[in-house]
Amino acid sequence: MAQIDDDDAARQARSDAARKAGVQARNEKAFEEAKAARAAAAAAEEAAEEAAEKAAADAAAKKAAEKKAAAKKADLEVDGKWGPATTKALQAVLGVKVDGKFGPASTKALQKKLKVEADGVFGPQSKKALQKHLDVTADGEVGPQTVKALQKRLNAGTF
Repeated sequence: MAQIDDDDAARQARSDAARKAGVQARNEKAFEEAKAARAAAAAAEEAAEEAAEKAAADAAAKKAAEKKAAAKKADLEVDGKWGPATTKALQAVLGVKVDGKFGPASTKALQKKLKVEADGVFGPQSKKALQKHLDVTADGEVGPQTVKALQKRLNAGTF
């Protein structure tokens, strides 16, 4: 009888140990799952914060660009005559010295914007590129149609 009691006690001890091991394994698994969930939540929160910061930066950049564009709007009479006022407005947009004289520096800046060879000479290639940029007939002659389109774009701040 003592042998049976010892066997029952040993079996009970093994059963208790197995139960404890199972509980411990489930607890460890639940702990790891909770840890992973906290890490995922932290990563999601960090990503949301980064997205919010990027959105705020994008909005600020857009606002600055709009403000800059508004500051570069001209108030020209759209008369098709390229005079000092049109040149000054164009120079302001191109970021060169604003003196009303369309010289090599202004021409080079315009050529760079139009993505043609920046040689400082406002020749047929530059004139046609300007006309294409303004969506007018590209005949290489900068006449009233081209100048009016330029003046309209400068007034709109969309050059």
